[in-house]
Amino acid sequence: MGCSYRDLEGVSGGIDYSTFIKFRKRLIKALWFPRIFKTLTSWLTLNFKSLFLLLDSSFVETYSKRKEKGAEGSGFKKKIGFKLHSLIDFDTRLPLRQLSTGGARSDIKLGENMIRGSPKHWKVEALVADKGYDGCDFVNQVCHKWKGSQICIPVRRTSQEKVNSKRRESELNRRLKTAHRTITKYLLNKRTEIERYFSRKKRVFNLGEERTRHLKNFRANCYLTSIMEILEWLSKNELLRLLFTKLFLKT
Repeated sequence: MGCSYRDLEGVSGGIDYSTFIKFRKRLIKALWFPRIFKTLTSWLTLNFKSLFLLLDSSFVETYSKRKEKGAEGSGFKKKIGFKLHSLIDFDTRLPLRQLSTGGARSDIKLGENMIRGSPKHWKVEALVADKGYDGCDFVNQVCHKWKGSQICIPVRRTSQEKVNSKRRESELNRRLKTAHRTITKYLLNKRTEIERYFSRKKRVFNLGEERTRHLKNFRANCYLTSIMEILEWLSKNELLRLLFTKLFLKT
């Protein structure tokens, strides 16, 4: 909501702002944010008939614009901040897996971690990502994890291929790279949905605008915004909301 802790003190009618800070610290220490996020996403994936996955990351500059604990400089953006790596569902635009790191971490390495930690029973129809995830090992990992799924990741041309673009060896190497991929314009166009997802996360849910410091707090903010996104989506469908409430109360 864009409120500071002192703003909350005035809105709440006299609760001291330090109480909110202490309560937030207790929630972070008890891993409340990731636990609730996992509970929500587990229920969602069990009730989805199929999944069309989009994978990407987004850089968020530190609120202080300076070096903070866990923050890293991004050579591409020439800023210091954090990264949110997300795996979302295309149809609902809901986050299913996410990791928060320093701003200089490799997208493909964190992508491998998210795929490795995702359940094998997910009914994945396709996974789409940009060239930052171009890697044969990563593609093979997805292919073996969810057999039969379409993998749409463009192939990044190497410097040698650019110089010798007509050489037979380069063309053979390119064909080998695309062996398990389905690179079509139809699937590639769907990748922009995750860019809209990150944009809404920052503009509507104010991710990156919180007056907090350090990676620990950024990670909690990322989980909190994702939890709110899922609850907002559930609230639009009364039947889903009632069903989820009954299941949640039983557990």
